[in-house]
Amino acid sequence: MSILKMTDSELYDLGVEVLTTKLGKAGASRFLIINMQAPCTGDYSVERHEWLDNLPDMDTLVEQIRQAGKDAEAERNRISKLKAYVSKNGKPLAARIQKISDEDLYKLGLEALVDKLSIAGMPRFIRLCAPGTGSYAIDKHKPPKLDSVPTSQKVENEHLIDKK
Repeated sequence: MSILKMTDSELYDLGVEVLTTKLGKAGASRFLIINMQAPCTGDYSVERHEWLDNLPDMDTLVEQIRQAGKDAEAERNRISKLKAYVSKNGKPLAARIQKISDEDLYKLGLEALVDKLSIAGMPRFIRLCAPGTGSYAIDKHKPPKLDSVPTSQKVENEHLIDKK
């Protein structure tokens, strides 16, 4: 089934299954806890002005972009080695997963989610893991049933609004 056609509940269940398969139960739980941590704090306006006031010249910017590409390649290689370290024959090794940092665990979890859920499904899964959402809220929360208003009353009410 296409990720885009899945219900939120189906996507959530699949995401948890992927994390459990790739990271084990403890790793999946840790990933979800990391994801629910408090949002970043700070003052965007102040930080933006500090950033804009310190913009580099064009040559420096080009060099920073080149360096960022090299750093990204090195990080991809590191994560690839880390994936091999925490699993054996595709099975997660709990003792090794417990030894890695939260940041590395989170990167491995995100990569596993993108591999299985695609770039469209991963952020949707992350959103569903936010506090107050998830499969319980999705399945159990039903919007209140509203009484239908007869069409004649709707029209009369619209005319009353126009007259005021």
